[in-house]
Amino acid sequence: MRPLVFAIVWASVMTAAVAVLTLGLRAEAVSGRTLAVLLVFATGSLIGALLAWLAARVLSWPRRHRIAARFAAMVITLSLGTAGITAFLFFLQLRIYYLPWHANEISAQMFWETIFTAAGTAYIFGVMSARLLLPVMLLPLFAAAWFFARIEPDVRV
Repeated sequence: MRPLVFAIVWASVMTAAVAVLTLGLRAEAVSGRTLAVLLVFATGSLIGALLAWLAARVLSWPRRHRIAARFAAMVITLSLGTAGITAFLFFLQLRIYYLPWHANEISAQMFWETIFTAAGTAYIFGVMSARLLLPVMLLPLFAAAWFFARIEPDVRV
């Protein structure tokens, strides 16, 4: 139950931050494009937070009695999980968008088109979202990691 609540709160914070930064600071109007971006960020951060909780527990298992190890594991897994899953969802959108121009049959050409679409998507997502979220989301990231480090049971192995 805790991982699900954690993921919902993390997705809400991420989505709210993207909405405020996109709509408020850039003075953009609410559009279908903006709502689609918010939905991708919400879904990616929800799935990323669930996977990050599991991965942080696995990574900090040998040292579960150390708060610092749990904190570091959650910072790494939550940031990489959220960014990775969200970037993957953007990749899927671009892959679907470019589908009419890409090869239909499984071939070397399809392989290269998929690789370069993924690389381009990762670059675009990294540049656009890092500039958008990096200064704002550091405090919530550290707060979420602190919560995870404090809430997980102290088990002496």
